[in-house]
Amino acid sequence: KTMQSKRPEEYGEFWREFGRVLKEGMHVDHANKDKISHLLRFESSKTEAGKTIRLQDYLDRMQPDQKEIYYLTGESRAVVENSPLLEAFRQKDIEVLFLTDTIDEWVIPALPAYEEKPLKAIHRGEVDLDSEDEKKEKEEKKKEAEETYKPVLEALKEQLGDNVKEVRLSDRLTDSASVLVADDSGIDANMERMMKAMGQEVPIVKRTLELNPDHPVMDKLSAMVESDAKSDALGEYAELLYDQALLTEGTPLENPARFAKLVSKLMAG
Repeated sequence: KTMQSKRPEEYGEFWREFGRVLKEGMHVDHANKDKISHLLRFESSKTEAGKTIRLQDYLDRMQPDQKEIYYLTGESRAVVENSPLLEAFRQKDIEVLFLTDTIDEWVIPALPAYEEKPLKAIHRGEVDLDSEDEKKEKEEKKKEAEETYKPVLEALKEQLGDNVKEVRLSDRLTDSASVLVADDSGIDANMERMMKAMGQEVPIVKRTLELNPDHPVMDKLSAMVESDAKSDALGEYAELLYDQALLTEGTPLENPARFAKLVSKLMAG
């Protein structure tokens, strides 16, 4: 801790060599995990690639009304920093920690909070980034969107079947059309990939497909549902939105040739 505060460059070298060992300590050395938590470092949406910050640095930069420490797990920085899940956070200038070390998946259960600030995965459950005034302002618009697109959400859920748990409108997308999110207690895509890589049996876990209510594709989908909610064309759109969400999170497609064929068909009009 002294090295970290008085000789940060030296600590940076130490962290690069032994950071994973310290992270392992969070999982196995329960007596000292509070002390170890002050020594942890992570990349974030506000650091350059390869640069890391302390959790205290994150707290010092939090927005005035921010109540949680946000993080996103993934197999690499390239994957997480291009994730659609970051869009709303960037819009509100909220920092997100990037957890890309394999061992990070075991660190987080041992670190539910830091300095009384809970750690919240932005790829799990629902996120609430709006102030009370913003919520009141957006409440009517949200209700209207949910009513308008309810037939679309129901039709896409029927088309996708067991591939997803549910289809709902998203509060975290500003530019992208779709994204997949896990339940608060469910296995996420990164953990699923790791378990497969280790040869472990992976339980079947359905995730939620979220759609951006402000994306132009929603009006197209609405017109298609009104015309024929069971059409092959709507099924292809549903498949493309689902596969697109898989690709942006770094999950390989089961049938990339099928995806390419559908994209080409869409491009040809």
